[in-house]
Amino acid sequence: MFLKDLLFPKFCLGCGFLGAYICSNCQKKLSYISKDVCLYCGKASLWGLTHPGCRRNHGVDGLVSIFYYNNLLKKVIKSIKYRLALDVWEELCLVIEPDKLNKIAAYKKLNFAKFFLQPIPLHTSRLRSRGFNQAKIIASFFSQLLQRPVTEYLLRKKSTFSQAQLKNNKDRYINMRGAFEVLTREVDDKNFILVDDVITTGSTLKEAAWTLKRAGASRVVALTLAKG
Repeated sequence: MFLKDLLFPKFCLGCGFLGAYICSNCQKKLSYISKDVCLYCGKASLWGLTHPGCRRNHGVDGLVSIFYYNNLLKKVIKSIKYRLALDVWEELCLVIEPDKLNKIAAYKKLNFAKFFLQPIPLHTSRLRSRGFNQAKIIASFFSQLLQRPVTEYLLRKKSTFSQAQLKNNKDRYINMRGAFEVLTREVDDKNFILVDDVITTGSTLKEAAWTLKRAGASRVVALTLAKG
């Protein structure tokens, strides 16, 4: 046992069991996505592609999510964001199994070899206070798994309110409008996978995709740890 475990013992975020942040029983409560949907209308979609009738100029082309956003995952992600980021994420990585990922149609169908991984950036003030970017942690995991590079072509130039605090879709859209800018011309004709922790209304991902495509990006797909 490491000294850190003695000084800061691990308790399961789901049931309080001593010894792990996600115990073996609670791991079973993490439910993989079984039905792919269109990001814009929320209805079933082949391989998570945006429906032709839902497409927007400079919009997101498809959505890949790994887990359903249940109470346990809410606690896990909150810890990843605000308290025990790296330790909790290391345990969550042990739960994510490549065989189960490949059962998610949208994940299996996507040709990752043609994409770059771009985590949703944090504003510098929030990055300073938090100390890390949870989307970058997630992107790093998938970078190792998929052998694809992580880019940092996006900058969050606008300090926004937390989207979780805004319940109205219109407010979330206004909150994110103009939040990002592209730092390089190298995005031209490239395909990107935007990586974030949770998708609910998708306002953040939509704005980031709009920014990349306005700068010349070809295709933009969203990849999230969970879908609310």
